[in-house]
Amino acid sequence: MPFLGGTPFGGEREAPPGFRPMPMMQAMLEFAAPIMAYVENDTIQDPNDALQIGMQLWNFTLPKVPAAQKQSRTEIVDHIRTTLQMDMPEAEAFFDHMIERKAYLFPNEIQPEGSLMMFMRKEVDYLITKFEESQLQLSDPPIPPDRDDQRFLDALRQLDISIAAGAEYDDWEEDFFAMQDLCCNRYHHWLQAKGVPETYSNQFPFCVETYLHFIYQYDAGKLQDVSAPALAEFFMDYLLRKVMAKPPEYTHWPPALRLFYRFLAEKGYLDDPEPMIARLYAIEPDFIALVKKRS
Repeated sequence: MPFLGGTPFGGEREAPPGFRPMPMMQAMLEFAAPIMAYVENDTIQDPNDALQIGMQLWNFTLPKVPAAQKQSRTEIVDHIRTTLQMDMPEAEAFFDHMIERKAYLFPNEIQPEGSLMMFMRKEVDYLITKFEESQLQLSDPPIPPDRDDQRFLDALRQLDISIAAGAEYDDWEEDFFAMQDLCCNRYHHWLQAKGVPETYSNQFPFCVETYLHFIYQYDAGKLQDVSAPALAEFFMDYLLRKVMAKPPEYTHWPPALRLFYRFLAEKGYLDDPEPMIARLYAIEPDFIALVKKRS
């Protein structure tokens, strides 16, 4: 689930029926999926080599790309042949397939002009439903902080002190990333100790990572008391714009963050997690509706 760039959805026109909006970088990654499959089967060792081919093919279809950034068909086909370990006819056929894929997924005539958003044809209809929390089955006894947890808590509290004192971002940036690593590690450990299934105990820390980025790097308030408007901005704009995930996977964020606030309370950072948990429950229906609309 990589972080992506892009501009806010607000103010963008609605996608036509049968299409969904996405940031341009995510659009390019979706287009390049057949090439990235060669990374998964170990034909390509370096994902950057696959992305380079994807970018070359993408640029080939664009009319306004500077000549220095746009390679010829012959050059791209030769790059495909050597990188994907194909013979020349296979490489030429793959090139033609990818150009057709671009035209099918992202028809030029429907793309919004002057926007960093693109409209992609829906290839799959997803069933988007509220996360069923009965899948988690956490153990009830609290897990008090151990020595490793205390290192995380000390880092978090020191970061809070620096920010409250008005320190500039450059002064505490390294401290933030160190705290974030400790936080995600200890949260993962706590999820495992609570008996959360491995599928979710491995995924939920990434959900927290994106949330911490939003809170601290976008000045969205204090972790222990994020306002309802700030939560709405996170779920209704930032998350869908910044993170590439399959639509059903976005439903993991509300339960992941609810458990995160329970984790913070058990470790002694929060006295009462319930106000934040209530806000996360409150935003969830609107968020699920938005994911359905954009999927």
